[in-house]
Amino acid sequence: MLQYKETPLPYFEWLNTNTCIAGFSTRKGGVSQGVYNSMNTGLHSEDKQENIKKNRHLLFNAIAPSLTVSNLRQVHSAKIVEVDDSFVNDSEADGFFTRRKGVMLSISIADCGSILFHDEDFSIIAGLHCGWRGTRDGIIQNMVKILSQYVEPQKIHAYIGPMISGENYEVGKEFLNYFPNDFFSEKNNSLYFNLNKTVESTLQNLNIGTIHNANLDTYSNPELFFSYRRDGKTGRMCSFIGLK
Repeated sequence: MLQYKETPLPYFEWLNTNTCIAGFSTRKGGVSQGVYNSMNTGLHSEDKQENIKKNRHLLFNAIAPSLTVSNLRQVHSAKIVEVDDSFVNDSEADGFFTRRKGVMLSISIADCGSILFHDEDFSIIAGLHCGWRGTRDGIIQNMVKILSQYVEPQKIHAYIGPMISGENYEVGKEFLNYFPNDFFSEKNNSLYFNLNKTVESTLQNLNIGTIHNANLDTYSNPELFFSYRRDGKTGRMCSFIGLK
């Protein structure tokens, strides 16, 4: 299902049909320099805005030039909005959905999780940013509840993007108050949290139709991905899904 597209602008593709395209970018193929090298698509990073805008134009023009790109100002919340007549780009939220054709949903990522959704008939799509805060606060449950108002949960497909792996995600002891013990491991007296497993388990418990997991670690793949935990000041990739 997941394919790495080795082009001058490399990216990963979940699907690309006459109806829908979905995937996620890498850090390759852009114009940014230094710690943002090179395909930084993070609109709210400290990179030069002209470089970010150029990168986003290069990416989305390459994969789906006919679609209008929507984005959020992600704030680690459990808030979800609809892309409709009232939607404004940069709205503060961490998830959005749409039933409109011609729209691309773009989620910014660099260690945090992301999930893309569509139903079997491609009547609705959604994108979700799910770091530990949003996951703790129920953003995944919120999204599936909203989508279930339009389609049966069993007809929903979910795609989990790259994120920091459990073996590289050291956290404080307070995390034990937020998530079940099954999602933690200890090494050298340090605690590590498996966000990927938590996200997938949450989706499984919601009984949706199909779950696809990239199982790619941003932290240990510096050639492909930005990682805030690894590098500190850094760029962002994006997960994307669009209805044609």
